[in-house]
Amino acid sequence: MLDGLGLLDTSQVTGTLTGAKVDQVEQLVRRGDLLKASQEFESYFVSYMFKVMRETVPQGELTANKMGEMFYSFYDQEIGKRAAETGSLGLSDYVLAAVARNEDLARSPSNPPPSVQS
Repeated sequence: MLDGLGLLDTSQVTGTLTGAKVDQVEQLVRRGDLLKASQEFESYFVSYMFKVMRETVPQGELTANKMGEMFYSFYDQEIGKRAAETGSLGLSDYVLAAVARNEDLARSPSNPPPSVQS
């Protein structure tokens, strides 16, 4: 029923929602985009880490060809994707927290961080 709608276009619902509700909806959409991007980053990081780690190990007879390289490439991507989905490393959580901290600092430039205040 909702297939193909994509992201929520808040300009279509502004007449029915109050300003605060529109801000909440936009924030949820943005948070969802950030979560997806941070999970994709974690997935890429893990798969690349596996690729580099695999290069340090001598190749066996079964994987010393192009098909073996392709298999391990797909395997590393899948392991990275699943690790990011479960949040087992916590890298995506760290990225989200860092973005939230940066947004808080950008919103209140007149207030210095607590470590700067005397």
